[in-house]
Amino acid sequence: MENKALAKTEKEKTIKQHTDDLLYQYDILKILYKDIMDEDDWQLLKEAVVHHDLGKINSKFQNKLYKILKYNEFLPELDDNEEVPHNFLSPVFIDTKEFEKKYGLTKTKILVSAVYYHHNRDEKLISKNDIEDIKKQAKYIGMDKDKINPYFRKYLLSPNCEEDIEILESREYIQIKGLLNRLDYVASLDKKGVNVEEEVTQDGETVADIIKGKFKDSFREVQTYMLENEENNLVVVSYTGSGKTEAALLWIRNNKAFYTLPLKVSINAMYKRINNNIKYNKALLLHSDAYSYYKNENELIKYDRAKRMSAPLIITTVDQIFKIAFKYTGYEEILSTLSYSKIVIDEIQMYSPELLAYILLGLSMITKVGGKFAIITATFPPVLYNIMDYLKIPYVKQIQEFKPHIMNRHKIQISNEEEFNFQKIREISKHKKVLIIANTVKRAQAIYECLAESNVHLLHSHYIKEDRDILENNILEFGNRDKNDESGIWVSTQIVEASLDIDFDILFTEMCSIDSLFQRMGRVFRKRLYQSEEPNVIILNNRNGVPYIIDSDIYDYTLRELEKYNNKNISETDKQNMIRNIFSLEKNKELKDSKYYKKIRKTIEMMEDIRPSQADKEEISDKFRDIQNVSLIPDNIYENLYSEGKIDIWNNILKSETSYLSEKIQVKDEIRKYVVNVRWSRKLDIGKDELFYKGSNIYRTRYTYEFNKDSKRGLGLIMKNMHNTGYFDE
Repeated sequence: MENKALAKTEKEKTIKQHTDDLLYQYDILKILYKDIMDEDDWQLLKEAVVHHDLGKINSKFQNKLYKILKYNEFLPELDDNEEVPHNFLSPVFIDTKEFEKKYGLTKTKILVSAVYYHHNRDEKLISKNDIEDIKKQAKYIGMDKDKINPYFRKYLLSPNCEEDIEILESREYIQIKGLLNRLDYVASLDKKGVNVEEEVTQDGETVADIIKGKFKDSFREVQTYMLENEENNLVVVSYTGSGKTEAALLWIRNNKAFYTLPLKVSINAMYKRINNNIKYNKALLLHSDAYSYYKNENELIKYDRAKRMSAPLIITTVDQIFKIAFKYTGYEEILSTLSYSKIVIDEIQMYSPELLAYILLGLSMITKVGGKFAIITATFPPVLYNIMDYLKIPYVKQIQEFKPHIMNRHKIQISNEEEFNFQKIREISKHKKVLIIANTVKRAQAIYECLAESNVHLLHSHYIKEDRDILENNILEFGNRDKNDESGIWVSTQIVEASLDIDFDILFTEMCSIDSLFQRMGRVFRKRLYQSEEPNVIILNNRNGVPYIIDSDIYDYTLRELEKYNNKNISETDKQNMIRNIFSLEKNKELKDSKYYKKIRKTIEMMEDIRPSQADKEEISDKFRDIQNVSLIPDNIYENLYSEGKIDIWNNILKSETSYLSEKIQVKDEIRKYVVNVRWSRKLDIGKDELFYKGSNIYRTRYTYEFNKDSKRGLGLIMKNMHNTGYFDE
């Protein structure tokens, strides 16, 4: 039988056809981003594309596809040994001597290594029989058997060789290897409408052009500053409501960009804001629940574009980007994209010390390969400057302090009582919008129950997805003063802290770290001058969540600073001074010995010696969660789903060998609408066996779930046995 030179079973696509698909994507990339590499490197990438799948011509690979296609005839094989993965065979077609003459030794090593490592497979050495087989089949891809090069390995870069590490971590290798992977994955999708990159302009305008048109060049201070510093890496500290989001979009200008936020609720809100308010619809959403955000078959193509990072602006979570700090196998795909992108990190202070370490390490890697970043926040811990200097991250330090257009928005009062004054809250809520923020879900539920007879709503992370979506939309609507003058109470947790455009009249909050506290205060009198003698921020000093959620040292430093302002107004300048007094090594000598600072330094020191490709991508996913999450379906929800027949339908599709992958993905997404994600604890009341499929991490639980879709009220997941575990979630 003659070798058909197949690359894939789907449509019986040949190696040449698949390579042509990559070359088509290569041309798109080069047209849109020609300046990211010099001409020699573009040629090097093209050679990597041409050679990457040539190893598939071997008889064992071809026969494997023939069996899947149910062919009756097969190619003769020279031995019964296990197949050598094609990426290890493809470099035999590279004329290394010729390449070395033309491009030099280093570039030849980069080409050979990019092709050899373009898949993550267990390494298998090539035998003489493999070489003979390749020579026999070479004519079917138009290659000269006499130019087969079995000695290419001397050009192979190794992460175990000290001399090779510098090349493996160089911008040139990152781009050649990473972009080859991107081109390969996009071409393999074989979907119309998904390309490796897209035009950043919409009707001839960038997102920055749209912002400029909106403001008619009448910019606020922070917006002018970021526009004037568009070529620099920035740390921008400016008060809540100063226009930082628009400033960041102006800074992005005509570049590909990623906009990160710490919480999904704020990411979803930002996505809506950019699409609906700013009217830039080329921005896409990417996080673990993003699939369900794209409602129909036409919109699902957007999910593929976001996942393949082809959209010009992607609003996302930090785990999608900064897992590169682990240099896991295949990390070059993301880092190569970031090498010509701008990254906005909004509300950086909300991350744990470990996550801060990963983010800063990631910024070090990104800037070394050419990417740029802007950190924008109302509260930046100055100690992070010290870490950035230690990591030699280039940035322009902001000297000017942006003057707030509203000098005073908050007056605080510290309460050392055991509980909030609920009678007072009830009275106030009759004519004002009241926001109560607790440090734990359990406390938020308890407060909600105490106020149950009032006009009160509850929001935290322990609702199933469809109910949480309802509540998130409701609080955004309630907190929009331009469209809603309703009074009442919302009780919540930290999920309302970051970048939610809501404006309440008065805040009752449990004491927390100073940066979180100021974020909470940003949801009250957001863009209004406060002139009353009565405080509009009441802080309950009850130490709830210490030390499980809030670092005990930071809590104590915060309380010490706040007491200076008890029953006083706090200006935006006062807030920045307090941040410096707590989070600056120069002003707070105790900080160096705090758990917070030590954790950042220890994590960085542990990570600095990681070599490329030592970790698997899946191994590091949970590192971006403070504690591993587990997904629960409460019994009362499970029984309802079972009685409706949904459980059986889902199981049948997931276990069927004839179900399409797209069907299974849709079912998994449907299932996620009914789960509650909680942090793992040994005291959790859950079943022993996973539901639906292996690796789902979904379990049944006897905990009660409560929510009324008509009244839009209810406690969510009720976990009465968690009071001694230090349990916390958003």
